[in-house]
Amino acid sequence: MDEQGYWAYCLADDSFFETPDRIADEGNRFAVANRAAPEGWRRDEWDMWVGLHPVRADLPAQGWKVHVSLTPAEAERGLDVVWDYCLTNGLSFKFLRSRNAVLLANAKYAVRGSSGKLVTLYPSDEAELAQVLTELGALLAGLNGPYVLGDLRIGDGPLYVRYGAFVEMWCQGDDDIPRSAIMDPHGNLVPDRRMPVFTIPKWMEMPAVLQPHLDAMQSGDGDLPCEVEKALHFSNAGGIYLARDRSGRRVVLREARPHAGLDGQERDAVTRLGMARTALLRLAGLDCVPRMLDYLVVHGHHFVVEEYVEGVTLLEAIQDRSPMVRPSPTARQIALYRAWAVDVLDQVEQALAAVHARGVRFGDLHPRNVLIRPDGRIAFIDFEFAIALSVEAPQDVAVPGFTPPPSVTGAAVDHYSLACLRLYLFTMSNQLVDLDRSKITTLVTQAVETEGMPAGFAPELIRTLNPAGAELRRDEAAELFMTETPPWQKIRDSLVAGIHASATPDRQDRLFPCGPAQFHLGGTGVAHGAAGVLFALHQVGAAIPEDYADWLVDAALRTPGRPSQGLYTGAHGIAAVLDMIGRHDEARAIFELARRCEHQRSSGSLFAGATGRALNLLHFAHAIGDDDLREAAFRVADEVAAALTASTDWASGRGLLRGPAGAAVLFLRLHEETGAARYLDLARLALRADLDRGEMLPDGTFQLRDGNRYLFYLDGGSAGVGLAVQEYLWYREDPELERILAGIRRGFSVPFVYQPGLFSGRAGVIALMAQLGADDDGAALREHVRRLGWQALYRDGNLVFPGEQLQRLSMDLAMGSAGVLLALHAAYEGTTALLPHLGLRSPAGTTNPGRR
Repeated sequence: MDEQGYWAYCLADDSFFETPDRIADEGNRFAVANRAAPEGWRRDEWDMWVGLHPVRADLPAQGWKVHVSLTPAEAERGLDVVWDYCLTNGLSFKFLRSRNAVLLANAKYAVRGSSGKLVTLYPSDEAELAQVLTELGALLAGLNGPYVLGDLRIGDGPLYVRYGAFVEMWCQGDDDIPRSAIMDPHGNLVPDRRMPVFTIPKWMEMPAVLQPHLDAMQSGDGDLPCEVEKALHFSNAGGIYLARDRSGRRVVLREARPHAGLDGQERDAVTRLGMARTALLRLAGLDCVPRMLDYLVVHGHHFVVEEYVEGVTLLEAIQDRSPMVRPSPTARQIALYRAWAVDVLDQVEQALAAVHARGVRFGDLHPRNVLIRPDGRIAFIDFEFAIALSVEAPQDVAVPGFTPPPSVTGAAVDHYSLACLRLYLFTMSNQLVDLDRSKITTLVTQAVETEGMPAGFAPELIRTLNPAGAELRRDEAAELFMTETPPWQKIRDSLVAGIHASATPDRQDRLFPCGPAQFHLGGTGVAHGAAGVLFALHQVGAAIPEDYADWLVDAALRTPGRPSQGLYTGAHGIAAVLDMIGRHDEARAIFELARRCEHQRSSGSLFAGATGRALNLLHFAHAIGDDDLREAAFRVADEVAAALTASTDWASGRGLLRGPAGAAVLFLRLHEETGAARYLDLARLALRADLDRGEMLPDGTFQLRDGNRYLFYLDGGSAGVGLAVQEYLWYREDPELERILAGIRRGFSVPFVYQPGLFSGRAGVIALMAQLGADDDGAALREHVRRLGWQALYRDGNLVFPGEQLQRLSMDLAMGSAGVLLALHAAYEGTTALLPHLGLRSPAGTTNPGRR
């Protein structure tokens, strides 16, 4: 999930990921949101929307939607007009319930495809569409709002139109994730694609009433005096582009969309671009600031044209240079990095002093806003939050890990962010401070003792990062792990207690607070929902209250709104877990529900596609004693084999869960079933398909490659593939695969892992070491367990862990406490199944972090 996706789920709760509709907005709900439905109308409220529908009217499944886009200042007035118009004309509509909801939908990191939509109207046919555009357009003339990307604007008013679904319909997307759907002329559900530019389904004809507006949009009113080479970044505020001007000079274009990209003070992107322009002019001539070359307004969008500064972001430079992302870093490597980091920090401090001397507060200092030129000099970029230094205001933008408390104002804002930058260069874990202030001492101490931070940094860092001066409490969660012999049973019991304490069986949308994906997949699945948490509790021998299992059964048996049936995303995995914990009858009922969806398109993956389905069919064939299910498993496996042999790009994903290596596990199971050598051949072919997308790096590690990134983790990385490689080697000798497995195992000695989770974090490394390792990996395993203390937190006296991107706490199997619990159990006690249907058949290693 990208930055926009995480942001929305961090607004309603300081501890857990939550749906945006749980934001506190009782005090600023629109008056119409509290009105009762008139006689003959039905009123519904869901997410952040209030909807009204004439009781006796039949709404078509899809058609031309009309969106009304208004600024927060004009929203209340416009809603009154829309309410009266729709009730008078018997027109179904929905609207955002509050001013806070409007601000959220139009914020800088809001999803661009939804931004601007204050009201949605549902005309029943093209005649009613024409009537609405004419009559409502006249009533709302003169009001303004952000441009709705992906829609066709009607004249110069606040009405926009697109074709799409009126009722909830879903189909399986290319990535196995359920997508909003529309129906094609043959009755097939196909993705309702929401592009940032206006498009219509290929089988549709443009209504006559819309054609003039399409012609006007395509004619435009001018072009940029630059040729755009590529987009560097997008947000709801606009894009950042690398371009060439008419002289051939490379420049950077910073775009601002009117009325869009609102910040906490309700300033839009254009206002902030004006702030950046003012700052750049005031800072002209400084070597640490790009030159402003021009200011343009094209198609109503505003652009600052800046000098192109060659270089990489400080974030990229840290990731490239840090010895902690290399195996077994040496004292010399750490010393060289320390010298470079101190030089960069000295330059940043001097540059901030120069900016302050011109009377400007940068206000947005973090690693992505500092460039490192090829010659090592630094430059600041992105001045949209720069203000006069004399203004005693808190920081306007909340960048995780770099935002001071509201009490910090003026120049102290930049000094606080500089302290955060010092910490980040040696820990890359600042976000933890936002979750628990006691992490300041832990991170600073560890940075000095193990990461190369100069000891002289420590006192000032602790003072600056704790501006209130309150005594920092002991980080007891960290202390549990950072001892000579971590108390495994105490850790286990505390993690289990933390999971139980977070349970909410009274809620329908989730049983446990998990990652943001739970809200897209229903909160029930193995990876990001209740089934995965119950699986982990069962594997470690913890009690599972009956109401947990009851909740999972009830949630799975409800009419599914979205076709999520995969092993790690939906009904197949839920059935498998329920069967494992002894709820056999309900498991088989849900298994049959999953089988009804076998006609749906899917990838071949273990995570949510055909490989996972085949393994589950095989599991239930044995559990029930049903030869027909066994034959069905072989048929699905044949489909996977055919796809594998027919294409070099068998799956869009990589690694054990989403790539071909998962199919290798399936073929090894079928070899066990039959003894047939062809399944070993297919397993080797599947492994090779994944391994061909990796390489042996100069540091001796083998990692999968994704563009310019190298991936090591269980999900999408080489470590997960190693699990399948080791099992294959139990059946056949293969010197090449043995060499690759050694390269995968070498990666276990990399000290830094950003996240604690099982799928893409340190817990996955720990679990895989337990499965693949040997006694000579013992020191590395103990170090990974120790470093879990960096990320361990206490909540109400119980151990918990942060989930995706360290933004909020999570209990899920993929990235939260349940995955950490399962990994530590594998390390200390061994496990027969690391994940559902992924029990290692070859003998587990003897590594144990509790034994020296």
